[in-house]
Amino acid sequence: MSDSEQVEKLIESNAKAIQALTDLASSILPRIDEMQRQMVNIQRQMIDNQRRIDDNTAVIRELVLENQRILKYLESLNR
Repeated sequence: MSDSEQVEKLIESNAKAIQALTDLASSILPRIDEMQRQMVNIQRQMIDNQRRIDDNTAVIRELVLENQRILKYLESLNR
């Protein structure tokens, strides 16, 4: 086999490998895009959940303070 034939076979082999990688990338990239979208949605949900937790924590603190005020008032009535 001559050098030019070997070079031609290498070029063909590389072309097939490049095509296979291109095909693989075409099937993988949309999945990666979808996974990134899902991650963004999960992050948004986590932020929303943290906001709700913070809001609920603030409400609980207010209720505890109000209960303490009521308790002090009731204790003062018993004296």
